[in-house]
Amino acid sequence: MTIRQVYFIADGFQALDLFGPLDAFMETNNIQTAYQCKLLGISKQPVKTAYGQSVSVDFCLSDDFEYDDLIICGGIGMRTLELTTKQLNALTGIAKRAKRVFSICTGAFILAKLFDDKALTITTHWRHCESLAKQNPNKTISPEPLFIRDENIWSSAGVLSGVDLALAIIREDYGNSVAAKVAKELVVYLQRAGKQRQYSDILELQSGESLKLSPLIDWLSTQLDKSVTVTRMAEFCSLSERQLTRLFKQHLNCTPSHYFRVLKLNQARDLLCEENISLQFISQKLGFNNYDSFRRAFIKQFGLSPSQYAKGTHA
Repeated sequence: MTIRQVYFIADGFQALDLFGPLDAFMETNNIQTAYQCKLLGISKQPVKTAYGQSVSVDFCLSDDFEYDDLIICGGIGMRTLELTTKQLNALTGIAKRAKRVFSICTGAFILAKLFDDKALTITTHWRHCESLAKQNPNKTISPEPLFIRDENIWSSAGVLSGVDLALAIIREDYGNSVAAKVAKELVVYLQRAGKQRQYSDILELQSGESLKLSPLIDWLSTQLDKSVTVTRMAEFCSLSERQLTRLFKQHLNCTPSHYFRVLKLNQARDLLCEENISLQFISQKLGFNNYDSFRRAFIKQFGLSPSQYAKGTHA
């Protein structure tokens, strides 16, 4: 069954907020018939991106059309969009008839208006979370996750996290294997979890004294099949164990050994998206003593077992 999607855009929308997710969904069609993607505007007039390029739309708010998913794109024009009462009522009706609604980046500002009476938990680009919260005191605005699901309503931080959200939807609709193939074709990292922070640890390391950790982080990512002690990490950085632990706690809020374990578990999560790979093989490949210790660590980190994740039952 083809899932029909409509993407709502208005002048000043962010091109990547539209074409990032759209391209991920449409790439799925190269594997199997999956999605039909159309563009929705306020009127039938061409819509301009934030940088002035024009895009034609398929439908306008007064049209009658069939759809399953409504995707609300972001951008400065979407964040500041003023709809008339008639336009807002029309778009609200479209949203409430949709099986699912997704907002990308500052599309969350419109999403909040469409569900004005609903106490949603949503996210948007970290820079605009405070403003969104002030405008919507009945909503819970979470500034950290890449994307959040609240029943049938999803919101994402925007830009590239819109692709992360799309991959999560593809995974839910068609399973791990299809989502992994799409990610591979797009040459993206599968799959950043929704709970992963918008402002990544790597970005946090790119300033001041924390730069001392960057070479170590790069090196540790090549040692995931090994057991690396804190002593060895300290030697790599030419620091004492005490200095290294202090830097990790200061900049990453964890110990070096904990961080290395998280790297291993993130790699395990990605390997679980591949076909024909056993859970025991993954635990051995990443240097766990046995499968049971791997399973316990995975549950502690992600809140579900490796087998549950492999079946695509996570949100």
